[in-house]
Amino acid sequence: MEFELVIRGGTVASVSGADRADIGISDGRIEAIGNGLPVAPQEIDASGMVVAPGGIDVHTHFDMYIEYLESTNADDYESGTRAAAVGGITTIINFATQERGKTLREAVERETGCARGKAHIDYGFHVGVSDLKVPGTLDELVPLADEGLASVKIFTTLPNMLDGAGILRILELTSRNGILVNVHAEDDPLCKHLTRNFMSEGKTGVEYYPLARPPVSEAIATARVAAYARTIGAPVYFVHLSSKDALDEVRASRNKGGEVYVETRPAYLYLDETKYSLPDREGHKFTCLPPLRHIDNQQALWEGLRNGEIQTYATDHAPWQLKQKLDPSRPFPWIPAGLPSVQTSIGMLYAEGVKKGRISLGQFVAVTATNPAKLFGMWPQKGSLLPGADADLVIIDPERRVRITAENIQSNTDYDPFEGYEGVGWPVMTLSRGDLIARDGEVLSTPGRGRFLKRDRYQLI
Repeated sequence: MEFELVIRGGTVASVSGADRADIGISDGRIEAIGNGLPVAPQEIDASGMVVAPGGIDVHTHFDMYIEYLESTNADDYESGTRAAAVGGITTIINFATQERGKTLREAVERETGCARGKAHIDYGFHVGVSDLKVPGTLDELVPLADEGLASVKIFTTLPNMLDGAGILRILELTSRNGILVNVHAEDDPLCKHLTRNFMSEGKTGVEYYPLARPPVSEAIATARVAAYARTIGAPVYFVHLSSKDALDEVRASRNKGGEVYVETRPAYLYLDETKYSLPDREGHKFTCLPPLRHIDNQQALWEGLRNGEIQTYATDHAPWQLKQKLDPSRPFPWIPAGLPSVQTSIGMLYAEGVKKGRISLGQFVAVTATNPAKLFGMWPQKGSLLPGADADLVIIDPERRVRITAENIQSNTDYDPFEGYEGVGWPVMTLSRGDLIARDGEVLSTPGRGRFLKRDRYQLI
């Protein structure tokens, strides 16, 4: 058998273990895995390296427009996927979010236009539902799922939230049609009440941000939507889970028979709420939704990753410029929420998780690639190193020492929340469908090579 490319002698990682082997690649797909594969026209020596499935980030916000800012965030599909490629991510799922008064189809068409000709890596869309008053909104969901957009995003707070009746209607329809619902879970009445009280007392600084959106708010919304889903018989997926309280509610629902999946993100594993006490508005850099939590929550999240209670690790990448974050005229509710992390997420999880013994290499592969591929209809084309799968790989040097600096970040944002972090074990090469698209921090691909992914229905994990 002849191959176009052989990746030779690396430690090939999967959810079930790791073995030293060669990987033979042709026509953008993995053709064989074994020892002593024949010499190919192109070869990569991966001796001493870990070869894992390329990262799948199922939660990004590229080209996100925020109405109250009258502005779009810092990364479009070109810069965002460029940063992702350097960081070892080979697939992203962004959001096609419905605008008030408009259809879901219009949201998808808008997002398709934003991505066209720009992406360095393969991509898909979640359909964000925010206005059920638009006639025919529910009727659009199944046809869109048939076209490869088999996941929905809903909010329990923020301007695009749905009320309880709307959430139940969504869950009922999706449960019958194999569509997975993503939920941003915070209790809107409590968040609004606390925010209003702080503002009326003149407590407008960012140090009040985590107090206005506390862990109990996340727990209340998580318990409520999980109960809805369990009663209807719908699976449900909670995005960016940040707290032990919310994880406890997930556990309680599962114990009652609920099918509940959980995602967490880098911000909650590596940062904590003390960032909001930094002087000179430095704390503004770290606003995200939900807010950073007390450091005690980190242990619960790491345990959740280790024992399989948390299925996926995604970034919620939503970058802004410093001038937007640090605007002195903005009280804490109006500071743009979101952090950049697509370039650093895979490396930090390997360095902080695998190298430090918090999670195994198999668990790393599960939460960064295999589980997201299954839950969002891409398995086994994505998320696996199996013959026939797309040759999407990240090659990690387990001894490479890295120090994160904003000047080395490919994102269009002008700061990095992990500035100064030092770790050991980092991606050094990324391949997408057999193409070497990034090496040692350098982008080798061209905008537009990324393809839209027509995703299937979710698979149980």
